[in-house]
Amino acid sequence: MSAPAERGGIFARRVTAVFSTKVVAFALSLTTTIVISRILGPDGKGSYVAVTALPGLLGAIGVFGLPNAVNYFSARGTSIRGLLGAGILLTAILSTILISLIWVSLPWLETNVLRAAPDDLLHAILIVVPAALMSTFGMAVLYGRQQVRTYSTILIGQGVITLTLSTLLVAVFRFGVPGAVASSITVTWLLALVDVVAVGRLSRREPSGKPVSFRGLAGYGFRLYPASITGYFNYRIDTYIIQAIMLAPKGPLGLYSMAVTMAELIFYVPDSVSIIFLPRIAGLSQNEADALLGRVSRLTVLLTCLAAAALIPTAWIGIHLVLPRFVDCLPAFYVLLPAVISLSLTKVMTSYIAGRGRPGPISLGATITVVVNIVANLVLIPHFGIVGAAMASLMSYTTSAAMLLWVASRLSHRSLLTLVVPGREEARVVVAGARRGLARARGLASSGGRKPGAQAGEP
Repeated sequence: MSAPAERGGIFARRVTAVFSTKVVAFALSLTTTIVISRILGPDGKGSYVAVTALPGLLGAIGVFGLPNAVNYFSARGTSIRGLLGAGILLTAILSTILISLIWVSLPWLETNVLRAAPDDLLHAILIVVPAALMSTFGMAVLYGRQQVRTYSTILIGQGVITLTLSTLLVAVFRFGVPGAVASSITVTWLLALVDVVAVGRLSRREPSGKPVSFRGLAGYGFRLYPASITGYFNYRIDTYIIQAIMLAPKGPLGLYSMAVTMAELIFYVPDSVSIIFLPRIAGLSQNEADALLGRVSRLTVLLTCLAAAALIPTAWIGIHLVLPRFVDCLPAFYVLLPAVISLSLTKVMTSYIAGRGRPGPISLGATITVVVNIVANLVLIPHFGIVGAAMASLMSYTTSAAMLLWVASRLSHRSLLTLVVPGREEARVVVAGARRGLARARGLASSGGRKPGAQAGEP
């Protein structure tokens, strides 16, 4: 087997492993969402979403693109021990600053963009800020070093613990929204500790590496910071505008969060690709990176569209049977599906451009996109409610995909159509993958759950 083909096979196996993990993690997360939503209803779910969004807001504003820089330099062979130390130091500094600033700003936030959140729980959720930051830096190191098995184990473990705690605190003991928030706090801290241990063990296995350059981290991170912060607001600004301008925001926010949760299922395809793609691109030559881009983007588009088509009837049946109080989320969900397809393409193009060491165009494109998103939300939400928020997402995500496609096309010297339109090769890959999956399933079924060829008593 040639070296490029072997590298392509390794890439495909890693993407498949990450995607499989994310599907399992999503199944666990979706089960947790169903448990919480059935007990809390739209209003309670809206309050929970408003509270737990605060750490993400702080992370987007205050990390200055540094996790992306850690990921990039980890892929480039920088010392793991040095990156871990840098992550711990940055967590301590940034957490102190962010918690202090948000504590002062909470009175304004509570009466404007976080009106759906109970005041006492907003103060309590600040406890997770250091853990969330440390976890972000730790996972960035693991992503960069392509530690797929470790990443997968952590992600699935997080889902299992979240489901268990949420079921106990919300469904069994009926602690309501405070119980759901307590579960989130506990899991975030456990995840941070596990990440630190995992990166520490990796540093002992790989003690060598280039020394950490804080100047290099800051330089790369600051260039990507506009894209990081605007990217977050592009994904989440609608939830804050819903709270700011709708008269009773808890119910609509709960419904909209359910629509987003269902639509994001198809996002697991490009997200799995991008996790492996950025560090992979960073380690390839220009010609190899350009050749890989077309194959990855076309296959991602095809898989995402197939997943979206399959999700429509599944979501309709599931909502009506399991969560009938959330049936009003379906119109917004239908509008969000093409929006997430555009976002999926954006994700792949962003990974390619960033992996080529060109974060500038990403930041510029993200800034333009978030302006489109904010204006569209302010215009559409008063007239169409949560469907207007979904329409704003469709407009902004499509704008972002178009801009980054143009940039990637110029960098790779590939036409726009060759980056977007799937062909027979991609169809053959999907069909072959489906056949292998069915054959494996039949083999497991015929062997009583054992791998083909395994002896009795073996897994």
